[in-house]
Amino acid sequence: MTRLTRVTACAGMLLLAACGDGSPPVAPPVAPPAPPPVAPPAAPVVARIDVSAAATALTPQQTTQLSAVARTASGVAVGDAQPVWSSTAPSVASVNAAGLVTGVAAGSATIRATVGSVSGTLDVTVTSGVGVLATVVVTAQDLTIQLGQLTQATVSGRDVLGGTVALGTRTVTWSTSNAAIATINTVGVVTGVGVGTVSLQASVADGALPKTASVQLIVGGIPNAPTTADVVMPGLIFSPTETVVKRGGTVRFVFPPLAHNVIWDPRLAGSPADINLTRSVTVSRAFATVGVFPFKCTVHPGMDGTVIVSP
Repeated sequence: MTRLTRVTACAGMLLLAACGDGSPPVAPPVAPPAPPPVAPPAAPVVARIDVSAAATALTPQQTTQLSAVARTASGVAVGDAQPVWSSTAPSVASVNAAGLVTGVAAGSATIRATVGSVSGTLDVTVTSGVGVLATVVVTAQDLTIQLGQLTQATVSGRDVLGGTVALGTRTVTWSTSNAAIATINTVGVVTGVGVGTVSLQASVADGALPKTASVQLIVGGIPNAPTTADVVMPGLIFSPTETVVKRGGTVRFVFPPLAHNVIWDPRLAGSPADINLTRSVTVSRAFATVGVFPFKCTVHPGMDGTVIVSP
């Protein structure tokens, strides 16, 4: 091989080594362009405020709850809009931060709900209130009773000048602050069942907020209660029907030849064990808890009695 041939061969080998397999060079991948940023949705714009109420005619001290709904121009409600409430005549009708309007004196007032620069209004009229229910008063026939005794609670209406107002068909709901001391039924009849002081409350339905009032009642024990007492059964009655015994005392039930039972109904905390059907025996029951404990003979309907346990 000549020198020229050797040089040519070497040059060819160098060229192959430099260019690999002869393929063209590959360009690196190009990243796609980033998407344009997405603008956040525009906040809804309040265009109007609708104000409403269950009642717009009030008397002094009477209340009504207003509601306000902010809406866009297309009528869509803006749920997170919080209105600021105001009254054009607070001396006639005031309004608090929650939209509760209270009548103050006779006249007219415009109640405004504002969100930003947008407002909605509602006109309210306040009358003199004479002859219109403003408050209620609760009284009791007796303010002090003994265990087991009854008394009657009553509720009456008053207008702003203190005049009597008939409650009419308004719903009256009675309650007691402690049913272990005194119970009260749906017509206000109170029963002393424990010893202590209790509050009797009446709630009278009237618009947005009921009218409420209460009276204090004291329930006392029975002086000189005996430590033992007997209940006999002449015919189909318990005698006496109401038996008083001192706490820790004993009541003896004297059964005749005609079989009876003694079932505590309702069964209360402190009620002793029932006495099942029996005859011609005397059965004793001890009472460790102050209270009023009704019982009956379930064999003979209408045969009822009560044990009153005094401190």
